[in-house]
Amino acid sequence: MLLASHAVQAFNCRLGVESLFIHLTSRYYQTTREAMSSKSTVSLREIAEKTRLSVTTVSRALRRRGEISEETRRRVLEAAESMRYRPNLLVQGIQTGKTRTMGVMVPPYDSYWTDVLYGIHEEMTAADHVYINAWCEQEDEDEYYSAFMLQQLHRLIDRRVDGVIVWPHLAPLYTEHIEELECRNLPVVTVDHEIPLGDAVETDENSGAVAVAQHLLDLGHMNIAQVAWDDSYKWAQRRRLYFEQEIKASDANYVTVVTHCDEEVGRLTRELMDRDPRPTAIFACSDRVARLIYRTLGELGLRIPDDVSVVGFADLDFAQWMAPALTTVRQDGRKMGKAAARLLIDRSEGKAVKGKPNVVQVACELIVRDSTAKPSTTN
Repeated sequence: MLLASHAVQAFNCRLGVESLFIHLTSRYYQTTREAMSSKSTVSLREIAEKTRLSVTTVSRALRRRGEISEETRRRVLEAAESMRYRPNLLVQGIQTGKTRTMGVMVPPYDSYWTDVLYGIHEEMTAADHVYINAWCEQEDEDEYYSAFMLQQLHRLIDRRVDGVIVWPHLAPLYTEHIEELECRNLPVVTVDHEIPLGDAVETDENSGAVAVAQHLLDLGHMNIAQVAWDDSYKWAQRRRLYFEQEIKASDANYVTVVTHCDEEVGRLTRELMDRDPRPTAIFACSDRVARLIYRTLGELGLRIPDDVSVVGFADLDFAQWMAPALTTVRQDGRKMGKAAARLLIDRSEGKAVKGKPNVVQVACELIVRDSTAKPSTTN
């Protein structure tokens, strides 16, 4: 009985200690929450009062500038950490004229553009910048699209971004609103499209298009077609031009058809297959177009690559899973994004030569898969 009594007392004592601990812990977090809710920010003056230093000294210690002893800097940093101090970047932006915030008008359109965004994110983060992604999707109604783009630009400008990255589909309409950025001296970087007075990052279209042409010629194709995109975008112009130049330098016959939208690809493919002689290989301006060509060739009862070889451009995430796996040119979207972000940051910080647009070319690589082969002797 005595042992049982002692056990009960010990158990009750432990319960009391645990209850006290829970109470104190709960009270601590409650007090912390109340303190944080009653005041969302801590000022330099409050840190100065706690450390008994001047506001100027506290400011220098937090910014790690000026001649301050390590002991003083330590006191300030410890006080700031205990008070959960965070710098007010809005105030710093007003003081310096730089918010270290960028506008990015690039949508996650496909896996290539998602990689571009990853690259932008990586470089911005490494440079202690943040970005606001406010994209515009392509619309059939140009008037609406233009108005919405201007609205998105104003949203970025109103938040005092230091510069903007735009994607090619915005570039043709960008000229309508160029004064919105020019008059504010805001730098602009485009991806895969050049515009006046702006920096640009682009794929090495020359090497990519030449690699495709040489691959088809090496396989022995003498009747080659190209489904090109319209000339609204620099990448489309160059991809078409360099491919045609390489084919012209050979003895092969070639034909180029131009599409303005996905809906035209099926009709254009059928027209190509009605030609005499019929093309034994088709170079699609993009993997998206190549996928549409696959569908039309299947409807016509033609086999890839037995009857027709097909090559794309981009190496989107679905390319390797197409049946057969698509031969294509791999673009390095992540490297493109990192280069675009670095160009914009350098321009914003005055590290780029004024009045001279910078253009960075990023290498690409031909990825040979199962959609290309030697032409059939029956063609």
